[in-house]
Amino acid sequence: MNYKNFSIVLFTILIGAVLIFSSCKRKDSVDKTVITVKGSDTMVNLAQKWAEVYMSKNPNISIQVTGGGSGTGIAALFNKTTDLANSSREIKKAELENAKQKGVEPVQYEVALDGIAVIVHPSNKVDNLTIQQVSDIFSGKITNWKQVGGENLPITLYGRENSSGTYEFFKEHVLGKDEKGKQKDYATSTQVLQGTASLGESVARDVKGIGYGGVGYFAERKDVKILHVKADVNSEAVSPVENGTVNYEVIWSKKYSISRYLYCYTDQKVKPEVKAYLDYIVSNEGQDVVRQMEYIPLPPKN
Repeated sequence: MNYKNFSIVLFTILIGAVLIFSSCKRKDSVDKTVITVKGSDTMVNLAQKWAEVYMSKNPNISIQVTGGGSGTGIAALFNKTTDLANSSREIKKAELENAKQKGVEPVQYEVALDGIAVIVHPSNKVDNLTIQQVSDIFSGKITNWKQVGGENLPITLYGRENSSGTYEFFKEHVLGKDEKGKQKDYATSTQVLQGTASLGESVARDVKGIGYGGVGYFAERKDVKILHVKADVNSEAVSPVENGTVNYEVIWSKKYSISRYLYCYTDQKVKPEVKAYLDYIVSNEGQDVVRQMEYIPLPPKN
């Protein structure tokens, strides 16, 4: 065989190999089941870790996780653009009506718990606040740290965007209602930030700052201080963190006042692969991931 013929044969073999490889690659991608997950920014790190571990053991599954806030995830579920919505709050009645109109019947899964930490700069002399004081601070009634035993410094408020489940939960359960039963709102001076990570960074740089967010984001950090919280003036001051570790017991028992369940929502008509994934999330293995990521696993079953 001369050099020219040899080159032609070799080229043909290479082209064939590339085509076979490409065909196999396309077949592999076609065979994978894609599960889309969208919603709570509080849950996004946990959701990504669940997905990572699950995909490592189930190579036929591809899980795509994005945040955007609980409201965004729930809206995507109702619009049928996501398989699973992560939410740090329960679905509202108005949202259920919207779901019904769009032919979606949401199913709720409790998948973990979370304590909401109230954070300040480490140099802040204040160590504990009552729920009422926290409410008065974020609603703008208390505006200087000296009003709660701190330095004579104006308070800078950092909060979340209104699509955040944490925003909703904190507003309802901490700000609460006024004497006339009307829901209090955040002070207009509140600096709105996209995501808990950004909020933490802002408080870490501001000696006057105060913010709130999922305790898992702050438990091991040294550049912010997690305050002890009292249910009222006569109650014990309780922190959701002990020695840099989330304290499960005070959250399971509701001794720590600002805590909640975290949820996954799907449509009633869910593909088997999504149901299998949810079964993994609430299994012992999935709850071990919750612990690793500094969230609170579901309470032990008696």
